[in-house]
Amino acid sequence: MESERESVEQLGFPISELIPLDERNAHRAPHPCCPHGRTGFGLNERPRILSASKRTDIPAFYLPWLLRRIELGWVDVPNPLFTQPILQAIAPYDDQAVPGRVAGPPSRAALDRVLARSDLPSEVDRRLARLFTHVSLRPEHVVAIVWWSKNYAVYLRHADRFAQYERQFFHFTVNPRRGDLRWLEPDVPPLDEALRQFRALAERFDPEMVAWRYDPLVFWEEDGQPLSNWDPDFFEDMCQHLGTLGIRRCITSIADHYRKFQLRMRRHFPHRRLRQPHPEELAAITGAMVEIGQRYGMRLEACTESALASQPGFCAASCIDARLLDPRWEHRQGAPPPATDVQMAGREACGCHRHADIGDYAWQECGYACVYCYANPNHRYYRSVRREKGEA
Repeated sequence: MESERESVEQLGFPISELIPLDERNAHRAPHPCCPHGRTGFGLNERPRILSASKRTDIPAFYLPWLLRRIELGWVDVPNPLFTQPILQAIAPYDDQAVPGRVAGPPSRAALDRVLARSDLPSEVDRRLARLFTHVSLRPEHVVAIVWWSKNYAVYLRHADRFAQYERQFFHFTVNPRRGDLRWLEPDVPPLDEALRQFRALAERFDPEMVAWRYDPLVFWEEDGQPLSNWDPDFFEDMCQHLGTLGIRRCITSIADHYRKFQLRMRRHFPHRRLRQPHPEELAAITGAMVEIGQRYGMRLEACTESALASQPGFCAASCIDARLLDPRWEHRQGAPPPATDVQMAGREACGCHRHADIGDYAWQECGYACVYCYANPNHRYYRSVRREKGEA
């Protein structure tokens, strides 16, 4: 899949197109053209660490949208817990809405256009201002950007346009590319392309600001045999290659059996049954990871995974680490405030620090179709699989 073309088709404008100066100024001054700007509620332009994004792959599929928002200087982020109230509030003002159906705008850019309408009633503005978080994208208000992606090709072609942000951190997920594992992650870039991108990131930025994610470890049973996507040869090759680039962090976790993950498995891969790893099996895998990692200077970290973090040679990950990203914490005592993720079921062990994630589940479907995804993967891929099986 060609990430830039996919993004352009979804968003409706080329990545090179800049917003006209008069439109940019209209949105920036004196107040942003959005419910927050019209009501004055939530216009707290304090410095923040931004996450882009744990909810979708912005670098691969939504960089044009983000560049447009950067030109405007701000973005309104929908609260993922209140998608239905948002849909109900905007339905009468969505020009693309289907009569009698509350479906909402087809994309994040279309949602932004609804929020920018100056004819929204004041009571709707007040409601929407409480359902969205207003986030400034001006460099003086962005402490750092933490990127998450499986493909940085588009980003690397346009990295100069993000140079105004002094601190950027890159989470790069690369799992084994074996043919028998392709069903887990169809359409991700080939390994040689991923390694090229790792090198480009390490050369342009401090390698300390790049982390490899072998994430997640997935365990299943097939034909009565316990299987997984753990591949020691792949792991050693990656450690060796990344070690020469100065990249020293490998972050992993065990796949959570979210309901949507279980449903995808039952519908599309009924001959495979999800399972949890046996303690002895997990100990053998983590032991091998530690032994290989030490050989190449790779530090092993467990993301929101107490069972892994307690294994010898592992530590708990802080994937968004204010002590690394925020200079204000260099000489402070104590720990930075935790992320709100720790308040969510299953995320209690999250080691991230406070940040604002600017992505979205509902209006920014990920272009990849990873079967284990907890977010909103490419449903067109699964519809095509169903058609091939004659289920459509």
